[in-house]
Amino acid sequence: MKKNIQKVPQAVRNNLRQLGDVPVVAGCARAFRAEAIRAGQLAHLDVELRGDGLRHPGRIVPAADRGKYSRRNVEGWEEPLYDLPLETQYHPAESPNWGDSYYGTHTVWLPHKVRPKDFHPPRELELVLHCANADPGQDSYVLAARVDEVLAQSAADFEDRLLENLNLLQENIGACGVEPADASVADCARSLHLAWDILPPGSKDEALQRLFRGRRPTQEQQDTAASRYGFFETLRPRQIIVGTSGFRRYFGALLEDDLVVFENIQYGNAIYVMYQTWQELSQRSRIDLLSGRLGDQFDRVIHTEGWETKVKLLVEARRQNRGRR
Repeated sequence: MKKNIQKVPQAVRNNLRQLGDVPVVAGCARAFRAEAIRAGQLAHLDVELRGDGLRHPGRIVPAADRGKYSRRNVEGWEEPLYDLPLETQYHPAESPNWGDSYYGTHTVWLPHKVRPKDFHPPRELELVLHCANADPGQDSYVLAARVDEVLAQSAADFEDRLLENLNLLQENIGACGVEPADASVADCARSLHLAWDILPPGSKDEALQRLFRGRRPTQEQQDTAASRYGFFETLRPRQIIVGTSGFRRYFGALLEDDLVVFENIQYGNAIYVMYQTWQELSQRSRIDLLSGRLGDQFDRVIHTEGWETKVKLLVEARRQNRGRR
């Protein structure tokens, strides 16, 4: 089921010709035998067969371990820029004082040449699932799935987006195709504009309840959210924020009018520090915020060792700069 396609299949192209120039979505339907579902074939999509029939979520972001495109969908990816010259970067190393570590060590920064890279942010596309007949006792069940993104065939990036979405289906359903993006699909396409639920500091239980509203978080996700809440409170926030609309699953803190810290609890591998004014930030699209192309108005800190310290340094530096204005 994880096998990728390297180009748009001819059957899909034939279907596109028949549809004309209308907007489309990547979608398909596939029959799964009941015993295969019971054995966990669709467990990665939270699909299970119970005594009362087939149960599945209405929509779900595929797990990163399903394959290359599923991983890019939730983690983003870096693209080497071969048309640009190499950049000099510096890495720290400990060097002995006076040539002998007996006298202690000091940090030196060693230069090395690296290929510049462009970060493509995670798009977090969801699969919308539907089973027309989920009654118990059947030998097989037909599960329909479509990627929750409407694609305009006239768009310059249509081919790339289509291939990505087809592979997202391929890795998780084992089939792929295209369908016309009718009004019902367009209506359920998620908004890209930022909206937040605003809560006062100290409202941990309510914040976590809103964060996972309508979802079944794992224990790890619950523990991570609780830990992040504790970290956000060390930053002396004015308000706690929980993402809604296109930013659902996002969680963070409003520290100053032009200082917001947030991350995606369910799929994120980094924390984001935004320096825009609150009014302007709230009008930015989700893609703008995660693209990293806002220059010095944006920082992205990967969750590696010491990430908390890095975030605190960024926050304190910003607060000190505000104090000198």
